[in-house]
Amino acid sequence: MEKLLALFQDATQAGLRDIAAALESFSRGVADELANAKPRAIAAASDDAELPLDVALFDSAPTVAVPKHAQFAPLLEVGHRFLMTAEGVFVEVRRPWLHVIQQLAKHGDTGPRPPYGLIMPKIELAFGRLGVAIPFVQAFAEEARSALPNEHAAWIVWDQDKKELAYKALHVSSATPGAITFERPELQPHESLAIDLHSHGVGPAFFSPQDDADDAGEVKISAVLGGLGDDGTPSVAFRLCVLGMIIPLKVPASAVFKVPEPA
Repeated sequence: MEKLLALFQDATQAGLRDIAAALESFSRGVADELANAKPRAIAAASDDAELPLDVALFDSAPTVAVPKHAQFAPLLEVGHRFLMTAEGVFVEVRRPWLHVIQQLAKHGDTGPRPPYGLIMPKIELAFGRLGVAIPFVQAFAEEARSALPNEHAAWIVWDQDKKELAYKALHVSSATPGAITFERPELQPHESLAIDLHSHGVGPAFFSPQDDADDAGEVKISAVLGGLGDDGTPSVAFRLCVLGMIIPLKVPASAVFKVPEPA
């Protein structure tokens, strides 16, 4: 009798565990359905046949109001969104190595203003400051000198697992004194491009129209080194590229090269 009773209790407990698991799964399913059914702030009729396309676009880059009273909750996942504030429209971008908030447009001095809160622009690097990458840039400068008179290129990637930057050599397809092409490497899931380096050989460092086209739509720091010849004056140009927005970064050439003091 005791053995039968023990078997009954074991079966009952197993059944209760199955019921609990089923209830938990059901609860998650309901929550997911409610989240999917939550209306988006899209000015379209709910029965419009094309609305799902706009919903997908909205979800990929939503627009949210910055709270005036509650605490602002930053974007935590990789992606971007638009922030509507009392001052204007901002963009917020998150990458494993970067969190940036920058203003896109300012509201007019007259006219209606949204009753929302304010937000401060920011550029936050996971590696702290750009100076951490200078040793990699210096190593690249030596490689670029060896590649003269042609241009050279390399990447500095962020390793999310190790929480550190790493130098990544590139397979150059072709290089001349005025242009370079290379194969974009396939990065591991824990790696992301942080700094895109290329040189201008003996010419000065600047961002050409081709550089502008290459950087459009990307999120990265772009850097150019120039004046690499023995009789040239070394120069550098750095900028943060954020989905078409360009933010100049001040990096003196002396931080990368040992520039001789003027006589």
